[in-house]
Amino acid sequence: MNSVQAETIKQHSTALFYAPNLPVELLSQYQRVIVEADNVKPEELTALHQGGASVLAYLSIGEIAPSRKWYKSVKPAWILGKNRVWDSEIMDLTNPEWRHFIIEELVAPLAKQGYDGLFLDTLDSFQLIATTDEARNQQAEALTQTLNEIRTQYPQLKLVANRGFEVMPHIAPLLDAVLAESLYAAWDNAHQRFHPSKAADTEWLLQKLQALQKEFKLEIIVLDYLPPEERDAAEKLAKRIEKHGFVPWISVASLDIVGVGMKPTAPKTFLLAYDSVQESQIPPLPYAAVEAALSKHGYKLHRHDIQTGLPIQALTGRYAGILSFLPFETQSKAYQNWLLQQHRAGMLFQALLPSASLPDSTSGKRK
Repeated sequence: MNSVQAETIKQHSTALFYAPNLPVELLSQYQRVIVEADNVKPEELTALHQGGASVLAYLSIGEIAPSRKWYKSVKPAWILGKNRVWDSEIMDLTNPEWRHFIIEELVAPLAKQGYDGLFLDTLDSFQLIATTDEARNQQAEALTQTLNEIRTQYPQLKLVANRGFEVMPHIAPLLDAVLAESLYAAWDNAHQRFHPSKAADTEWLLQKLQALQKEFKLEIIVLDYLPPEERDAAEKLAKRIEKHGFVPWISVASLDIVGVGMKPTAPKTFLLAYDSVQESQIPPLPYAAVEAALSKHGYKLHRHDIQTGLPIQALTGRYAGILSFLPFETQSKAYQNWLLQQHRAGMLFQALLPSASLPDSTSGKRK
């Protein structure tokens, strides 16, 4: 199926962001935003809705990680085995108590909080444990029953599945869209590296996704991975994915940056790093002049006092750049490492004084 044939399937620009402190202004420009609900404040969810975005919460159906706050509520009888790659438990979907827990303890609170849908992950993890056709069929039927119950109790919720090709014949009629990772660009979690997808893997996945479009008329979302500093490459990759009639999102594995999607967003805010303690001992700096100069070009200024701590989240895609008057050499190692790390990740840095410039590690000069 080519992009012309796929046009009959309504597409929604989509962003995925799992970190806390959501860049609401940027994310709300997308029609669909997939988040990790544990990291979303109520006011952020409200703001996304006010911006016009439909917000879906991540929900793992077939696996749970020990980091989940409700992990201790899980009974041993609900567990099939272990996924050692991700250090998570693979769940027994045929266990009625586990299915009840999913709907009453996980889905119900999300619906009550006002989420518009669910991003369903690990749907076919049982394949790692179930070794017979009978066992696999039992798990697939239980999965279908679970999704049917969610649809019945919460018909307003949109359901997006992460892959799940093995169970797709059972669940496709219940879904609004399917997401697949690593069509062209992948992340190797075992070796912690980005790499191009193998040509054979790309062709196999492309055929699978096109078949879903054709047979089930499902919207397809593709999540590919590139280093944050490769922004131009990400934009080209997003357009390549769009040509297949798929909705693209290019990000990093932690999904904590504003990636590149169907509707590229250029951040219009600069972060200005300052130190309230140091600056109390010197004449006032011309912040108003900086803010006025940015405003003339349609930009905003967000001041961040490093005395409150350095931003722990990646800033790529969130800010147009970082500004600072702070003399680099006299700052703490924490500040120096943070600024260099952000710069290596592709963040523009503008020193507002010569002494604030970054050192050139190759020549000893400042830049």
